[in-house]
Amino acid sequence: MSKSFIACGIMSGTSRDGIDVAIVKIDGKFPKNRIDLIHSESFDYPPGLKQLLMSSAEKLTAEEVVGLDFRLGRIFGESAAKAIGNAGLRPGKVDAVGSHGQTLLHFPQGRDLGGETVRSTLQVGSGAVIAQTAGITTVSDFRSADIAVGGEGAPLVPVYDYVVLRSSKHSRVALNIGGIANLTAIPQKAAIGDIVAFDTGPGNCMIDTAVRLKAGGEMRFDRNGALARLGDIDEACVRDVGAHPYFSRRPPKTTGWEEFGEAYTSDLVESMLERGRSLKDIVRTLTEITSKTISDAIENFVKPKMNVDEIIVTGGGSHNSMLMGSLRRRLPDTAIDTGEAYGVSSDLKEACAFAYLAYLCFKGIPANIVSQAAGLDPAILGAIHPI
Repeated sequence: MSKSFIACGIMSGTSRDGIDVAIVKIDGKFPKNRIDLIHSESFDYPPGLKQLLMSSAEKLTAEEVVGLDFRLGRIFGESAAKAIGNAGLRPGKVDAVGSHGQTLLHFPQGRDLGGETVRSTLQVGSGAVIAQTAGITTVSDFRSADIAVGGEGAPLVPVYDYVVLRSSKHSRVALNIGGIANLTAIPQKAAIGDIVAFDTGPGNCMIDTAVRLKAGGEMRFDRNGALARLGDIDEACVRDVGAHPYFSRRPPKTTGWEEFGEAYTSDLVESMLERGRSLKDIVRTLTEITSKTISDAIENFVKPKMNVDEIIVTGGGSHNSMLMGSLRRRLPDTAIDTGEAYGVSSDLKEACAFAYLAYLCFKGIPANIVSQAAGLDPAILGAIHPI
């Protein structure tokens, strides 16, 4: 029997709220791998760095961007090394580190550059620096190869969802509510080409941004929906956001901070304040927008293709009882539960997924299954930085 593959996954998402590290043991052969979590830790960004990361990427200088690439690489590498040590492992016992990096810009639809439309993406956190800091071969830059073959470069987690959550009895939606919400729809007895996966739109990013901007520094997010529970919905704002062209686009599609981040949210918050809304009303409204855009995406783009028996929710949004309650009201005929009910960590799924993506890269297995399902070429995702 071949030995287990040990991989360390590093994830920092759209919310910019810190770094998750997961160490996993992978056995078996794709797509029937068994993936077991060995150890996990979370680390905060230094306050000054987090403030810089919350800035609009277009406002950063080239010097700041390249500096972030190397500084984050060192921080990611140090975080991985600390978690590996705390797990009782030596670097030589870990086969690979897989790091998503911190997305600064993601333009799968393209932007004009010198008269040509160029599709592009940028995640900072140098894989070479991670490798040298942690002393472990590192895989990073997972999005670029899929962009190169015509894909959206996201979501990247569906291959992990397919391996760990497919069922012979139930059709499932794996829903991750991080800064941006994304889903993987896995029909009963699905082959890889049967899945549907895309970003539904904002997850926690607008809620978190509103709280951070207007709570006077006392709160970073709406813990368990406590603010939203006390507020009323601003229906005008719900209509305004619903008119955003992203929601009518058909999958595959992806979005991010550049569309629903601080600049966009600030304008919404100011318009609600002008209408006399309180912070509680604002947070309730943004919570309902998140719920509505997720449920609409399932109704419009998933249910026409498959029944939805179960929705498995992970990410920070799974801890928000107001958001979860709203989803259950909007989708009353579907069982909705958190990842733990299915053996998946709600907080660590994405970090585990990037550990698994590093494994797939090492094995030469194409992981862009969303693009493959859309008829695009298979692509091995990630750039390897040896040690």
